[in-house]
Amino acid sequence: MVDHDSLGPTPEPVATLGEVLLALGGRLTRLQTEILAGLGQPLTIRQYRILSRVDAGNTSLTSLSKLARRNLSTMSQSVDKLVQQGLLTRKTSESSRRTMQLALTAEGAAALDAGNRALAKFTSELTTRMPQELQDQILPALQQLFTDVQGDLDDR
Repeated sequence: MVDHDSLGPTPEPVATLGEVLLALGGRLTRLQTEILAGLGQPLTIRQYRILSRVDAGNTSLTSLSKLARRNLSTMSQSVDKLVQQGLLTRKTSESSRRTMQLALTAEGAAALDAGNRALAKFTSELTTRMPQELQDQILPALQQLFTDVQGDLDDR
């Protein structure tokens, strides 16, 4: 007869792919949050994304709200904080006096650059021990999952 108590703790059941994806998503978000908060100019994930999107040419509040799937009021509060911190400027658009145009300040560009470098280092460290062949195999599946999730969000 086997003494199960002497075998140590019972291993957890094998997780499903969905469970692993949810756990991984949560863990990656926590790590990104910690990395961005530890910068010389601390940023939240939301602030980092806003700076990235403004840098990419999405300079209106409406555009940012749609991309982030947030209402205008919520996005306006986030942008106001970045303006107060000196990371963004807000001015009237030359093409429409009713539209406000956002732009990175020098400090905002520096904060975004620091965030980009820190997150690039993090992603490099994540994959450094993973063989390139495995990376090449799982990348298409992860890209498809990302596209599917984006589509589900668009349908809501």
